Amino acid sequence: MDVRDVSFSYGSKKILDKISFDADGRQVISIMGPNGAGKTTLLKCLCKIYAPYEGSVLINGQDMLDLNGRELAKRIAFVPQSAPVSRLNVFDYILMGRRPHIEWSAARSDIDKVSSVIDALGMSHLSLRYMDQISGGEFQKAQIARTMVQEPDVLILDEPSNNLDISNQHTTMHMIEHAARSRGMCTIMTMHDINLAVHYSDRFLFLKDGKVAAFGGAEIITEELVRNVYGMRAEIVHHKGVPFIVPGESSKYEHLADHEHPHDIHDHI
Repeated sequence: MDVRDVSFSYGSKKILDKISFDADGRQVISIMGPNGAGKTTLLKCLCKIYAPYEGSVLINGQDMLDLNGRELAKRIAFVPQSAPVSRLNVFDYILMGRRPHIEWSAARSDIDKVSSVIDALGMSHLSLRYMDQISGGEFQKAQIARTMVQEPDVLILDEPSNNLDISNQHTTMHMIEHAARSRGMCTIMTMHDINLAVHYSDRFLFLKDGKVAAFGGAEIITEELVRNVYGMRAEIVHHKGVPFIVPGESSKYEHLADHEHPHDIHDHI
């Protein structure tokens, strides 16, 4: 995917301003920034939920806006932050990912693809359970499985670790990373937790006020970048070559933190 100068507005309010980056197969890219930076809006522009917009989004060199719905679904899979509850069982829910490839009815090969993915993800025991009867972590796994059987070139996820406990966060992120590597998909996702993202991402796109603040590998994650994007002080600690953020005080309280006891700060809030 090649994103070139994408801008988007709600009426007269500009949300995205000339966003450019590229994503290659088998790469995982995390989009990060504070609330309201335009992260989810960007994802929706990347999968044609929001259109038209200024700029272009190319998939293997082809403009996304030139693709019809069926062709687009073969190229891009989108996992939203929350999805409506379904009364389908888990197997049929995952089978829905094959819709762009099915003509009149599901073929044996479609059924086999679903069975293979379910087995690989350790979900066989859930196959006949209804989607509204499984846990949040299991629901997230079912969504990931559905995108895997869809076999897209690009996988786009909005906060895939949202509302998951720490164990399910890492299980889900490992699934996403494995799907990207093993199936050759480029994967683009929004994330809030930088320390989680650095474990599973190749590159990082930081947004601030609808603009690109930084784009690159883990080397771009610096104390200055965190202060610029999030308005907070932080120390960057490297462990086995991976940067981890240890938060400090918000920059708006720096003048207090320097000469008052931390507990006294609450008296000024």
